[in-house]
Amino acid sequence: MKRYSQSALALAVAMLLLISCAQPPATIKPVSDAPALVWPGPPETPRIQFLYSITEPRDINISQGWFQKVLDYIKGDPRKQIGSPYGIEMDTEGRLYIVDTFYKAVHVFDTKNAKHYLFPDKTIAGFQDPINIALGSNGRIYVSDSGSKQVHVFTGHGKKYQQSIGLGQFERPTGLAVNNHTGELLVLDTPASRLLVFDEQSLGIKRIVGHESKETQGFHYPTNITAAKDGRVYITDSLNYRVQALGPQLDFSKRFGAAGDAPGYFSRPKGIATDSEGNIYVVDALFDNVQIFDNEGRLLLAFGSPGSNRGEFWLPNALFIDDHDRIYVSDSHNKRVQVFQYMKQEVQQP
Repeated sequence: MKRYSQSALALAVAMLLLISCAQPPATIKPVSDAPALVWPGPPETPRIQFLYSITEPRDINISQGWFQKVLDYIKGDPRKQIGSPYGIEMDTEGRLYIVDTFYKAVHVFDTKNAKHYLFPDKTIAGFQDPINIALGSNGRIYVSDSGSKQVHVFTGHGKKYQQSIGLGQFERPTGLAVNNHTGELLVLDTPASRLLVFDEQSLGIKRIVGHESKETQGFHYPTNITAAKDGRVYITDSLNYRVQALGPQLDFSKRFGAAGDAPGYFSRPKGIATDSEGNIYVVDALFDNVQIFDNEGRLLLAFGSPGSNRGEFWLPNALFIDDHDRIYVSDSHNKRVQVFQYMKQEVQQP
């Protein structure tokens, strides 16, 4: 354990006080004088615009007070920066939750109260390798743990651990989603190529959907899942190189995509989400882009490319779309989350 003399501690406090006084309030990092980055480019009408990147709390107007800076200085590693993001969610009060597979914890960026913290804040038995996250009813937060083969349940915006479920039922849980239309928690078991369905209130298992197969009603290494507002469910069936679309009762309704290196095809589909118009966004970790399809599976647009500049990706893996059609993409090897805006087409009045 480190020991500090009173004089050294006083000096640290004084230095941090000066730093906190000298720095202006943090703001979202602007794009400076760079032109707007949009897809498609001119002369076509833009539909996607890059907004900003998140690597640490100050990027979204969360700055530390001087006292917290002192504590972080004394404790050492404050784990403020994102190490390797995966699952993303946002609650109705604007808290952004990002699973960090490097730090094995969940970042909470609370913009309303200008706070940042990680959970769990203390050791929890079986919390080993968190990968994805979903928000449920009654303030519940579900975190899939591929290491301990469980799903952990938290409340209090992640500050209160409640329980863990699924021990002995998963080979490796990964993607998960809450279907508010049916009141179910849906959890993908990737190596077992199946979907486990839990009652969201009792957390008891109800049934298992799918099996290892290349046929219509099967999966081969499914990784991510999302539930649209109308109850329809979309799953990235990664090693079948397709998206499986299921109805609210989890009947296999359609699928789209195939292996290939052209637009509309997939190489390693992972993250998936839908916008307010029902369009389907799919992250491809090897293409380093996001492809957008309509609800019939027709390709509309793709954005992103390999690299580390704004609008570029290095092994992206998950995404989330909020109620304002802002698109959050986990850019894992660039250690950031990039944020984009879907711009709806204006309806012309007669």
